[in-house]
Amino acid sequence: MRGALNCQLARKSARLPFGNPTGLTAPMGALIALKILNARSTFAVLQGLDVITTLAAFRVGAFEVNPIVAQLTVLFGRFTGVVLSKVIALLLALGVRRRLWIVNLFYIGVIGWNVIVVIALSVRK
Repeated sequence: MRGALNCQLARKSARLPFGNPTGLTAPMGALIALKILNARSTFAVLQGLDVITTLAAFRVGAFEVNPIVAQLTVLFGRFTGVVLSKVIALLLALGVRRRLWIVNLFYIGVIGWNVIVVIALSVRK
């Protein structure tokens, strides 16, 4: 009886943020990581880091490879174009309730790539 109660409590307390159709529980560390990755605040912080690393990459001679952001930088300048693209991204993210963690993982990769570009171009100069 006690084991069944513990199982029920674990099932209730360890729910995945995007639903758990299997009814299985996940380790609490994984749940915390998913909650952080699925948060809109995480998305906003990652957008800020993307702006900073993109501008740093511009400073060492890189260029924007995203055609939409590149066009915004041509029309409005580097800083304003990148910030405008992030404002648009934040507005789009307001409507997203599920799978935001996938987008956040993508931006972690983008930021990592920006850092690699900054380091590579800085060493090259």
